[in-house]
Amino acid sequence: MKKKYEDRLVKSLAEKLKNRFDKVYTNKKPSASPKIRKYLKKELGYVPILQPEIDILLRDKSGKLFGIEAKLFRGEITYSLPYYEGLGQAIALHKYGFDYAALYIFFLSNTNINSMNRYGAEIWTFIRNDLCLPLDFTYFHVNEKGNDYEFNVMQYTQRQRGTKLLSIDDPNFIIAFKHPNPIKDYPLPSVIRQAIEKWLRNEL
Repeated sequence: MKKKYEDRLVKSLAEKLKNRFDKVYTNKKPSASPKIRKYLKKELGYVPILQPEIDILLRDKSGKLFGIEAKLFRGEITYSLPYYEGLGQAIALHKYGFDYAALYIFFLSNTNINSMNRYGAEIWTFIRNDLCLPLDFTYFHVNEKGNDYEFNVMQYTQRQRGTKLLSIDDPNFIIAFKHPNPIKDYPLPSVIRQAIEKWLRNEL
């Protein structure tokens, strides 16, 4: 059930990003493509592990690719819930050779605001300040509006505190990726990216 809800949020957010990017893809799974595996086998002599699934893949007009891992936190957040959920998957997106990789976390409106900021701001601190990872991170307070959703971008202020910024629909909000993939041009990520780009263009 959580996965289905997560997928709906991914598709809703992707729709809202279409006017800001040249191409927007959702739920792309390179590991499920025989054509990608065949291409990589030919180019590399083997098929590398192709994980994770790409929740959102964006391309801008310059050809840059942005891979996003999305995770949903909903309802009552307990201490047993790992605040780092999705972090490993987001880091693994670098292997695909994307220009940028990001982790997006969705908190539904019924989530306690203190819990949301505790988890959202804590992982922001861990990624940005503690480890200085080359990974973009955003957390959202999500309101359900009929069959649609409003994604309000949250801003870290300190380790367990944050504040609400603008809705992602607001024309004054600028979507910026600030942390480039440091292994983008390494041989393996470069070849995997070539395969994915050809796959997206139906050239395989």
